[in-house]
Amino acid sequence: MAEWLLLRLPRAADAPASWLACDSHGLSLSGPQSGTLAEAAQAAAGHRVCVLASAADILSTDVELPVRSGVRLQQVAPFALEEQLIGDVEQQHVALGRRNEHNARTPVAVVSRALLEYWLTQLRAAGLDPELLCSETALLPRNPGYRVALLEGELFSVVGDEAGAVPVTMPADDPAAALQIAAGGADPANLHLLLHMTPLDWQRRGSQIEALRPQLGSLKVQLLNSGVLPWLAPQLAVGTPINLLQGEFAPRTSLRGTWPRWRLAAALAGALLLLHVGAQLYTLARLRSAERTTDATLAQIGNRLGSAVAGSGSLRQRVQQRLATAQSGNADAGLLNALQAIATAISAAPGSTLQALSYRDGSTELKLRATDAQSLERINQGLRGSGWQSELVSGSAAGDAYEGRITLRSTGGGS
Repeated sequence: MAEWLLLRLPRAADAPASWLACDSHGLSLSGPQSGTLAEAAQAAAGHRVCVLASAADILSTDVELPVRSGVRLQQVAPFALEEQLIGDVEQQHVALGRRNEHNARTPVAVVSRALLEYWLTQLRAAGLDPELLCSETALLPRNPGYRVALLEGELFSVVGDEAGAVPVTMPADDPAAALQIAAGGADPANLHLLLHMTPLDWQRRGSQIEALRPQLGSLKVQLLNSGVLPWLAPQLAVGTPINLLQGEFAPRTSLRGTWPRWRLAAALAGALLLLHVGAQLYTLARLRSAERTTDATLAQIGNRLGSAVAGSGSLRQRVQQRLATAQSGNADAGLLNALQAIATAISAAPGSTLQALSYRDGSTELKLRATDAQSLERINQGLRGSGWQSELVSGSAAGDAYEGRITLRSTGGGS
């Protein structure tokens, strides 16, 4: 899988963006950086891009929807959330998560259409084409037995340890009240809180946090010395964040993002295709070579027959012309069929030549010269395999070659 660029959108128009390059497992490849979106686009070359938006701009909740799939649910979801939304429901974009099997509810993320369009316009103007755009709280890790919280700036976000738990985000001015809301009616004394915050936020709100300790089952504070991004990044590999880029906002194509995952398979498929094409070309070349050998043998036979097969063109063409006009029992047809069988058999024994041929009353006698006795027998067997009654009647050495005679008769399959 390809590496990621994890990018946080600026909280204000004059604020910088921040980003982190990480591998496919979410492990940092370098320290966090900040700057303009155009500078982030330069760092994004060759990376899949995940954009994080502030949880203050995105409502994270869940809703009970019909057990169906597809675009229809995206059309139904806004009206199921109507009581929780402020303003015209048609001005909101609702993205669906994976249905929770434990409570049959579907997590959703809601954002203003105008705001989402503004983000995408700014990103694309800078040369960024995100594959994933989600709330920062969508990457909050789960920790068994703990409520995991993030206090950063003016926001306090908490998520439970149960599967499919929906993050809750509130103002950080009063952490005690925020925790009461996040507990969802549970007794805080039974809550075990694992709180993450930057050293700067600890300096600002450390005393408020320590005041919570007596109210909780336990409290652990971990300072994010390298910032929030290295802590959130590993969830890219194991989490299931709700992607706001759904429906009409879905990426035009996911090929660039998914290509690295399929690159090896595509390379193997391409190699297999080239191998197949090469094998076919090799077979075609062998067939053409065999055809040329057969034509040469036919030409040799034609030279010895002289005008026995009249007509124009090559011997192959003359044989085809005669076969097209000959009757099944005609003597010419028998001769022409025999000539085809003889040419094919001789071409299968390299170095063999036809010395003489005589045809009478359906019987053909051949005088052949071959490199050895096995080649003569190969021709004899080839004729038999073509459906002819063939017999090697004589054979003897002649210098460095071997000469023999074959008698050929039709059995009905060769004519």
